[in-house]
Amino acid sequence: MKQFLKRPITLLLSALTIGGGAAGCSSLDEWQRQAIFNPIRDNPRWFSEPLADTEEYEVKLANGHQLHFWYVPQPDGKHAPTVLYLHGARWNLNGSVFRMSRWVDLGFNVLAVDYRGFGKSTELLPSEETAYEDARVALEELKRREPDPARRFIYGHSLGGALAIDLAAGPLRSTDNQVGGVIIESTFTSISAVVRKMKYGWVPGIGLAVTQPFDSATKIGKVEVPLLIIHGTADGIVPHAMADELYAAAASKVKQVIKIEGGSHSGASRTGGSTYREAVLDFVRRSSQQHNVSAVRG
Repeated sequence: MKQFLKRPITLLLSALTIGGGAAGCSSLDEWQRQAIFNPIRDNPRWFSEPLADTEEYEVKLANGHQLHFWYVPQPDGKHAPTVLYLHGARWNLNGSVFRMSRWVDLGFNVLAVDYRGFGKSTELLPSEETAYEDARVALEELKRREPDPARRFIYGHSLGGALAIDLAAGPLRSTDNQVGGVIIESTFTSISAVVRKMKYGWVPGIGLAVTQPFDSATKIGKVEVPLLIIHGTADGIVPHAMADELYAAAASKVKQVIKIEGGSHSGASRTGGSTYREAVLDFVRRSSQQHNVSAVRG
């Protein structure tokens, strides 16, 4: 699995080292977008059927494109907080069922979206810009599903964490878009930083050729919402030291970084067991307290 996940990053490194000389900027950009997102539309080998009672539906965009959503309620209609689930690169909704199941077990309703280019959403080659646009549409859906800001949470895995940070650094700063907190897992500081950690990352100026920067390290300085950062110590894709960098740069008053010993890039939620569970539930409690204090002050 580790080698399988590394393949898109290896393609990106190839695009950076030889793509610019072999083709024009447009081709380099497309090559990088393919390598970074590596979108899956068909059923991957880790495909799973939706969880029980999942509502599947589409949201139409102004340009005619559509986004495919899943909404997974708590069993027996229990009133519960709702988490917006933002998956990472390559993983579509059907490939993310095991992780969504974890969030249902933690007591959340789950709202999840396939970005354009993934699953049943409009077919195109995604970009950083289109992914940010899609996350903003998903935020509006979260607000529609859960009117109480204190009961809204956003979770992003890997590249999905970069989308969550972008939301927190932008739309979530508005009083109309408040949430209880943001949780990111296995998330990088920037694409350039990931490339520099790889073989041939020492090549001078290689980071300057990145067309999809996803510069979360800079954006997170504007993030003031409660923030939980989770990272596995055995992540072979994104070094867990990047979690510490994001934590240090975040402006949030309520923030925490949790390291899952032996957790891989995709398996921290499974490896973490009770540590993962307690970290999330404690974060929800603390962020709710912070939200109540802020509401009183406001």
